[in-house]
Amino acid sequence: MLLQERQHRILEMLRAQGRVYATELSHHLGVSEDTVRRDLNSLSQQGLLRRVHGGALPCQHDLVDYRDRKDEVEPAKQAIAMKALSFIQPGQTVLIDSGSTCLHIAQNLPTHFPFTVVTPSPLIASQLISHENIELILVGGRVFKPAIMSVGAATNAMLQEIHFDLCFLGVFALHTSSGLMINNLEEAQTLKVMIAQSETVVGLADASKLDKVGTHFIASCDKLSALVTSNDANKAILAELSEAGVEIITA
Repeated sequence: MLLQERQHRILEMLRAQGRVYATELSHHLGVSEDTVRRDLNSLSQQGLLRRVHGGALPCQHDLVDYRDRKDEVEPAKQAIAMKALSFIQPGQTVLIDSGSTCLHIAQNLPTHFPFTVVTPSPLIASQLISHENIELILVGGRVFKPAIMSVGAATNAMLQEIHFDLCFLGVFALHTSSGLMINNLEEAQTLKVMIAQSETVVGLADASKLDKVGTHFIASCDKLSALVTSNDANKAILAELSEAGVEIITA
């Protein structure tokens, strides 16, 4: 088996299993453990996996403070947001998460028919104050400042009182075997409630968020009704998500 083919197979197994061990890879690939270790080290240096004792894990997605990047111009995320707008229908109750792609959605919402927007993000809410056709509900609670959103018991209790026709969920990290993940526990708990209360969940993620993991589990990937992502997203990952019943839309 050639080097490129072998390393491709290692990444396929990692994506399918969520963790790989050098010993098992050696048997599966028919090469020595030293060869496997060299492959794992090479893939780690390329940023394609995270090397740990005895094997490897998917790359951990780093938490970047949203406050530091909310004013950045991000064409890929703008394109994803514009594609996602097609899910909105008159009369719906729409839940909008925090995050830069969700902000682009809020800034481009249709205004020619009535619907309700619920959000735990004061930044999202501030974009909608002047829209006469949009009934706006801001979910209160303790504000987790790095994400600019309310989290915690009070937030979750209010969300549990509302049924949402549609939820736009900003994806922090998505891995086909490990699911949707994030690095803050309270934020993960609030996102779980948001998903549970929503009829249709549309995940928003550029290619950099795919095949990544975080510290805290939110939900399995099949809880997404659809994923709107960028054109450069890994086709193998998208195929696996499609097989799990997730509608894939690229922008």
